[in-house]
Amino acid sequence: KSGFDVVLAQMGWNVSFTQQIGLARGAATMQEKDWGIFIAWKYQTAPYLANGTEIYDQMRYAYQCGAKYLVVFNYYDGQSGAYGSMQPEHFQALETFWRDVIKNPDEKQGSIKADSALVLPQNYGWGGRWAEDKIWGIFKADNQTIQIWNLMEAALREHGLQTDIVYADAGSKLDAYQNIYNSSNLP
Repeated sequence: KSGFDVVLAQMGWNVSFTQQIGLARGAATMQEKDWGIFIAWKYQTAPYLANGTEIYDQMRYAYQCGAKYLVVFNYYDGQSGAYGSMQPEHFQALETFWRDVIKNPDEKQGSIKADSALVLPQNYGWGGRWAEDKIWGIFKADNQTIQIWNLMEAALREHGLQTDIVYADAGSKLDAYQNIYNSSNLP
């Protein structure tokens, strides 16, 4: 709604991969936009990035979930390496991904489709990183926040990468989902 052409989810910092996929794909679906992932640091010190196997898996699953863009963040302060924070294993992961996924006719972009949606309350600015994360970065989590967290965890546990996370909105396109987890109906 703010005019961007693509929705990107940040992977790293030990956030839930499945949740981030659900948020990005859900937002992109509601706004009819392309989406992708931005793989950032997992650690604040070397080696910074996740290992090559984990990055390969993130790219493959994102691609299977329909991601059009895959970006690896490759910078750190005081760079001393020739390739930023990327190590040989990361380049190997990129090469393997290209060969085994992109060039493989048996791998289909978007083969993992969302059949479930968690619907967040309209204009509910919750961080969603943990059960008691702040609302709008200012307000303490309340009972509704904890209930939404529990509902989100249940949906992701049951449907995994087939879950989109969207906001209740007049323009919400929920007809495509078989399972709706509506957080507005919580007591």
